[in-house]
Amino acid sequence: MLLQALTATLVVLILVGLVMVAGFWRGDGWFRQWLKGTAGMISLALCVWLLLAALDLWSYQQLQRQHAIATVSVFKVEEQLYDLTLVDQQGTEQRFEIHGDQWQLDVRLLHWRGPIAAMADTPLYRLERLSGRYLTLEQERNAERSVYTLEESYWVDVWQSLRHLPLWLQPEFGSAVYMPLVNGAVYAVEAGGRGLTVKPVNDVAEAAVSQW
Repeated sequence: MLLQALTATLVVLILVGLVMVAGFWRGDGWFRQWLKGTAGMISLALCVWLLLAALDLWSYQQLQRQHAIATVSVFKVEEQLYDLTLVDQQGTEQRFEIHGDQWQLDVRLLHWRGPIAAMADTPLYRLERLSGRYLTLEQERNAERSVYTLEESYWVDVWQSLRHLPLWLQPEFGSAVYMPLVNGAVYAVEAGGRGLTVKPVNDVAEAAVSQW
């Protein structure tokens, strides 16, 4: 719904901008030429901004209820070094080398507000970063770190823009989960009205969580 509305707005603004720019070349007096040309350029600049914002929004996914947004499988390579397999909601699989005692997944959540929220539309989300954590402060400061960016924003970062704009999408901050790195553990990351949660999928993960 949102992207369709943005596309329609973009088309209208492009047409208006083109008409105004075309008016710049007509001989109706220098002031009217300047006014039309300036308005046209502003409209075209706004069109470009909306286009980049729409591209950034396309990197978000619609949250499907009762579906994990990601599963994390852990395989131990050596002490404090693990091979992690991350599978997203679309079934795309990625593998990462993680150093530490815990893994952490950061997620961006965009919640609907206003009339769209009244229609019970589900939030938008984007897997942002996967990293490793150490239990001791000394290792956290000095040991080898593992940080992977899962998705980068385009030139226009809608997330940052919405922080200061009272629009129909509200960013949620501090959305991150972390769990112990244990050989053979499989976790499911879920998102809902209360933010992110992690559930153990197999017995190894359940034991790791219970002893954590």
